[in-house]
Amino acid sequence: MASIQGDLDEKRVADLREDLLALLHRTGARGVILDVAGVEILDLTDFDALRKTLDMAKLLGARCLVAGLRPGVVSSLIDLAADVRSIDAVLDLDDAFRAMQAHKDGNRGDSTADLTEAELDELGPEEGGEGGLEEDG
Repeated sequence: MASIQGDLDEKRVADLREDLLALLHRTGARGVILDVAGVEILDLTDFDALRKTLDMAKLLGARCLVAGLRPGVVSSLIDLAADVRSIDAVLDLDDAFRAMQAHKDGNRGDSTADLTEAELDELGPEEGGEGGLEEDG
């Protein structure tokens, strides 16, 4: 799970992309939840960068869900004609974990890799608690 708290900028999105793709490649994890509940403003440029990051994760075999989009962010994205076709979104983290579990239960034959605590700690929250990759729980 990657949690984004506060405003995004080009560097934060690039750091998230680099960390997430490296983690997926190294571990073979099959699911990504991007928690954006802490994001109050999301412009089209940052949204496109996040969307492309999720598209890259999908190419590495991960199912990607976006959780916690705020109503104002959703309205703005649609008003700006953002390309949301490749985004799978759920209301909140509880829905995301349920959807991931249901997907995993439906794909028992797939080899899935769960991240270890050490791997998650390695990519832990940025300084000041500004989000990062976290283990579900």
